[in-house]
Amino acid sequence: MSDILPKEAVDTLEQIQGKFPGYRRAHAKGDFYEAIFTPNGNATAYTFAPHLQQTPVPATVRFSNSPPNPTAADFLSPAKGMAIHFHQPDGSISHQVCATVPMFVTKDPKTFTDMLKILTSHKTGIHSIDLGLGITQLLTTFPEHKNTLLALKEQLKQPPISYATLNYFPIHAFYFVNAEGKRQAIKYEWHPVKQEKSPSILNRLNLSTDYLSEDLERRLDKGTVTFELYIRLAENTDSTDDPTNVWPDDRQKILVGQLAINKKIFPTESLLFDPTIVGKGIELPDDPILHFRHEAYAVSYNRRNKENKKTP
Repeated sequence: MSDILPKEAVDTLEQIQGKFPGYRRAHAKGDFYEAIFTPNGNATAYTFAPHLQQTPVPATVRFSNSPPNPTAADFLSPAKGMAIHFHQPDGSISHQVCATVPMFVTKDPKTFTDMLKILTSHKTGIHSIDLGLGITQLLTTFPEHKNTLLALKEQLKQPPISYATLNYFPIHAFYFVNAEGKRQAIKYEWHPVKQEKSPSILNRLNLSTDYLSEDLERRLDKGTVTFELYIRLAENTDSTDDPTNVWPDDRQKILVGQLAINKKIFPTESLLFDPTIVGKGIELPDDPILHFRHEAYAVSYNRRNKENKKTP
């Protein structure tokens, strides 16, 4: 992969809705939460990862919108994010970076950068973008990626009701490695434990621009918000290097733990969530987009850190 592509992608993100110094170049708007992840031991046959054994571990969770604009209204973002930083018992860390869409838009970093450039041509002002028109243009230009693009377009029709009621997917495949050295390809899924009912239809005209974080804080005032972590086991025919490929629904699905979110926090340090930081007992596939994300996240992280240091 060209070393220029990650920088070019971040440069393009800065053109979509404007440059916002000190913020992430994507998923700029988000809040952090303190959580506990409790594994149930079902993953121990497949991995010796410390946080997937049988001991509860603390975690830092960030829920976010996808745009580069940190003031974007919650209902304008087509996809939401949940990133988890597991603080493992041995002092090491493991990350998951998840989205509400279970696949990526392309398996090629160059194509992804080209897609971002198309979005820059559909601005409706420095703080907004006509995503519907942009996705329509992407469908015309990249018809081979219609499944993911149509999924994004579907999410644009109705804003999500709550961060607490969404499914989240780390998108990529990973390899679990057990104590005997055996590797098993898996994909993660996060599903919410039943939450109190909310209106099925939201009126955008009556929504606060920050209604998702406000809703989550109301729920946390009443108790924890909980998600279950599942893994799906790959079969020999399943791709591990193509994040646009969704494995068949009949793949074995195993519940491996539960994440309980307790309260909102305000970290003083600039946290980086990197999908390639997985820790011991987990290995990365030869997935060009996954490794491209690592490089692009590093570019974004370095830029916002330098900008923050200049701020009095």
